[in-house]
Amino acid sequence: MLVRPATPEDAQAATDLLMAVDLAELGEVDYNLEALHDEWNEIGFDLARDAVIVEDDAGTAIGYAHFRGNDVQVAVDPRREGEGAGTALLAWTERRGRERGDKLLRQAVGDRGGSARALLTANGYTPARSFWRMERDLQPGETADEDGLRALQATDAPALHSISEEAFAGDGAYTSQSLETWTQREFRAHGFDQALGRVAVRDGRPVGFALARRWEQDTVYVPLLAVLPEAAGKGLGGRLLQAVFAASAAAGLRRAQLNVAADNPNAVRLYERVGMSQRWRVDDYQKPLPD
Repeated sequence: MLVRPATPEDAQAATDLLMAVDLAELGEVDYNLEALHDEWNEIGFDLARDAVIVEDDAGTAIGYAHFRGNDVQVAVDPRREGEGAGTALLAWTERRGRERGDKLLRQAVGDRGGSARALLTANGYTPARSFWRMERDLQPGETADEDGLRALQATDAPALHSISEEAFAGDGAYTSQSLETWTQREFRAHGFDQALGRVAVRDGRPVGFALARRWEQDTVYVPLLAVLPEAAGKGLGGRLLQAVFAASAAAGLRRAQLNVAADNPNAVRLYERVGMSQRWRVDDYQKPLPD
């Protein structure tokens, strides 16, 4: 077995492994090559140091891992579990995490990922938080109250980054990001659709927003919804979502999805009020890296 740095030529093999794990742990694929390239292109990512491939003695890729901040994407071919690739990848993530100065490693496991869950637990990881994928169908002719809302503009990034930082300042699942990193991750992600996103404006300045990405299979994904604390509690989040849903339905999309922390009851209730329900769950496992 060989653990080696990933190269650009490994992109499809790495994606295939991550997709296979999705299918095994979630029951469906939630990753693609474009998502991999988004993460490889993030500011500060060094492919030669922050990603590895595990090969068997025949040179076949059976495992893969890369860093995204202190989150680690890890995949072992479900048909090759028990051969040591997962253990080798965990050892690499800890070595590389210490080199990077990370204080905490985080890895997500789908709700059907029993073997990954057991391996992480045996190696000192503990479950910290669960996240739900929620969804609802979109119907032709959906409407929304768009008074005070508008479509996103390319120049909105600084203002929306500021709203995001303030809105999620007390949320343990949110990692503060520089404007440059945030803009790269949110405004330059594959499928980002400026026309479907919405910004709420009060007294001439943005106070909330919902981003949107157009995915395959007629789906709009909302990666981020944020409202300033001063404007919260007045139904603005729901109106932003409904506006995204209406714009997406008008564009021919038929499903809306987003992620939510299961321990955020206010957000869960909001999404249920606009007709969304849980599709599947991932659990966030964490391990501190002492100095």
